[in-house]
Amino acid sequence: MNHEAFLHLTTLYLEDAINADDLELLNRELANSPDRVQQFNDLRLVTGLINEHGRPIDSVSVDNIGANFSSESPSHASSAIGFGRTTSTLQPSMRALAVAALATVALLLLFLNFSGIQLRRDSDAPQRNLDTPGIATLEYTSHAKWENKQRVEGDQIGKGKLHLKIGLARLDFHNGATVTLQGPAQFEIVSPNRTILTSGILTASVPDSAVGFKVLTPAMNVVDLGTAFGVSVGGNGETDVCVFEGEVEVSLTDSKNTPQLVREGSAVRSSPKANSINTVAYTTVRYENAWPVTSGVLQATGLMKFVSPGPSFVPGRYEDSKRILVFRERSRVLLKSDLEVNVTEPGQYIRVRRRNRQSIGAGQVVGSYLLQLNPIGEFFRNETGGARVIGQITFNRPILGLIGGTTQLISTDELLGHPRGNYGNTRRGIEPARPDDQPDSGRDNVTLSNDRRTLSLDLSASSAVDQIRVIVLEQIQVTAPSRLTFNNASRYEKALSEL
Repeated sequence: MNHEAFLHLTTLYLEDAINADDLELLNRELANSPDRVQQFNDLRLVTGLINEHGRPIDSVSVDNIGANFSSESPSHASSAIGFGRTTSTLQPSMRALAVAALATVALLLLFLNFSGIQLRRDSDAPQRNLDTPGIATLEYTSHAKWENKQRVEGDQIGKGKLHLKIGLARLDFHNGATVTLQGPAQFEIVSPNRTILTSGILTASVPDSAVGFKVLTPAMNVVDLGTAFGVSVGGNGETDVCVFEGEVEVSLTDSKNTPQLVREGSAVRSSPKANSINTVAYTTVRYENAWPVTSGVLQATGLMKFVSPGPSFVPGRYEDSKRILVFRERSRVLLKSDLEVNVTEPGQYIRVRRRNRQSIGAGQVVGSYLLQLNPIGEFFRNETGGARVIGQITFNRPILGLIGGTTQLISTDELLGHPRGNYGNTRRGIEPARPDDQPDSGRDNVTLSNDRRTLSLDLSASSAVDQIRVIVLEQIQVTAPSRLTFNNASRYEKALSEL
């Protein structure tokens, strides 16, 4: 979403004139960008300041502001800016006007600064293609090349055909569905809930808001029932459907036969003009590139491996001495109370202190991942030479917190762990540094980037399974327009100083 569109939606929200569709777009934009959250809160703050004193921006002219301030002595002018210091020397009407003037100026400065940053960024970026009306947003690409038309991240995609020659491209539909294409692929958006995959590979994650999402192929029609699945179409139209989570309905193309239910951990195949849909072995190999992007992992570098979904999700039983394994656990979890974690702030943590008591606030919708280093075989507590692995992973959502202690991992398994995950009963978590460790030992070094999207790990596992649970923000639920109000001068001063 570009700068102008974001300001437009925020304005509609603040004016209590936003509709349900635009509110959903605003929610998605806020969920994807901490910067947008800050900008949104700043604009809401300034609006609250203005409304507190009953002075809309358009009712205070620049001439009047200048005249009133110029009529005051310098000491009175500085008092107006200082608020809670000597504001008692001003008449109430002047205090109100001063607040309105400062709020107006702050809003203008915020707007100009915000616009300037965006304009500088856009001047060096390819021109975006804005299809109207938009049904989906091109949220992410990796080495993507398109047939006939250049496309860049942030493009609004409407009805029509997409030919991805190579690479990966993730489309976030405005109804909540997420589809990642793996080239070469020919894909068409017919409507918000109806698509066609003529050739290539896609993976999809569909929430409750988009149940009924359809993917049509030359051989089969696939109807989602609230799930995650993959579809692969070969050059001859042969189609494979693999269900990672939940269930889908499949039926032969142009067939009036009763749809067939395919549940998680199952796969089916059919060909054009075939008379049946056949069950095949469940395998996720062909979806290993696209599925991580769909599930929120944009990149994993170093010795990290994304574990494909399926019914045999048993983190404690996976052993790998050379790679850090990444498990997608839960999505769209509403925190009904504050969640206690070990880390919430960006920075480098030579040790993730198990006694840390930080929290993620209630009311947010989050997702979770489990990162694990579980070396093959068994090591004793004081044994040296255990597995050491370095890797880096980047998520498409901001990281809200990390859990690295055994007790907290166990206590959050029910809420954030995979519903069928067998986590075992061994010691888990990130091992704290030992007194005799050298500075360069690299023992369980965790670094959270300033943008909260990238996590760098240097793990050494021996006597215990190294696990760290990553909680990412999936949605900030803006439910109804509300204005910020403040009840004393010192809070005015603090708020304005932070703009």
